[in-house]
Amino acid sequence: MEFGGVPENAFNNINFNLPNVPLFNQAILQGLPATTPKVYIGCAKWGRTEWVGKIYPEKTKKKDFLQHYNSIELNATHYKIDGTAGIAKWAEIAADKDFLYCPKMHQGVTHCGSLTNKYFATTEFLKDILAFGKHLGPTACYFKFTIRNPENPKFDFGFSGLLY
Repeated sequence: MEFGGVPENAFNNINFNLPNVPLFNQAILQGLPATTPKVYIGCAKWGRTEWVGKIYPEKTKKKDFLQHYNSIELNATHYKIDGTAGIAKWAEIAADKDFLYCPKMHQGVTHCGSLTNKYFATTEFLKDILAFGKHLGPTACYFKFTIRNPENPKFDFGFSGLLY
C-alpha cells in the first residue's frame, strides 16, 4: 500500500468517527464554544495529478486544485525551507479565499538528531510560517518514533509543557 493510500474497495468501510476527547485535553480545551464552527478539509499534498478523477473532479488542472478544498497539510515545509518570501507566495495564491495552510514542521527539527539545541531551527521555521498571515492553520509536528516516545529521556524539547 502506498503511504496514505486506501484501496477503493476499502474506503466505504473506514470509520471516520472521532474518538472521545481524552481527559487531559479537557482541561486545556476549556475555552468558549464556537458560535459558528467551521470545518476545514483538504489533502496532504496538492500537486498530485494522479488524484484527478479520484479526489479532484475529472479534467481538473493542477492550477485549479486549490479551488476544491479549503485547507492543505503542507508537506513541502517538512522537506524544504522556503523562507518568508517563498511562503508569502503561497499565501498570495489563497489571497481571496477562505483557505488555511497547515505546514508540517521541518524535518531538521523533528527527525535529525535529538530534540536538544533546536531553538534556532524552530524559531526560523515559526518566523517563516508567519508569512501565511490569515491563511496559517495549525502546524503538524510528526516526530520519528525514538523521539516522540515520552518515555525516552531525549524527549525534552520544551514541547513537553504543551503536550501535557
